Amino acid sequence: MTQHFISRLLTGSILAHEMMHAWLRIRGYRTLSQDVEEGICQVLAHMWLDSQILSMSGSNAASTSSSSSLDGSRSPLERKLGDFFKHQIESDTSLVYGNGYRAGKQAILKYGLTNTLEHIRLTGYFPC
Repeated sequence: MTQHFISRLLTGSILAHEMMHAWLRIRGYRTLSQDVEEGICQVLAHMWLDSQILSMSGSNAASTSSSSSLDGSRSPLERKLGDFFKHQIESDTSLVYGNGYRAGKQAILKYGLTNTLEHIRLTGYFPC
């Protein structure tokens, strides 16, 4: 069952990242630097993982099983894997993905997602 958790969480975060690339193209964000584009996509992947972990919180308190139960509750192992995947995004040392993520996350914390995206659309950069 561990493989199922890895597949679900890792695949979901990758899909969130790639769907953000598609959303940027559809909305006309065509000339972004790599760190801005990959950074905002990593932020969305991280946000997706956050949403999955949050959805586990209420249903998982009584679960001690190592797999998902029939009622949809998740195991502590799945939460740990989600936290691990989030940590991988947060601690990435690459200039494009890691620094891009941290700049995007800081901007969203300060200005919100909508204002950050609008600023990126207008300027091509994260707001300071």
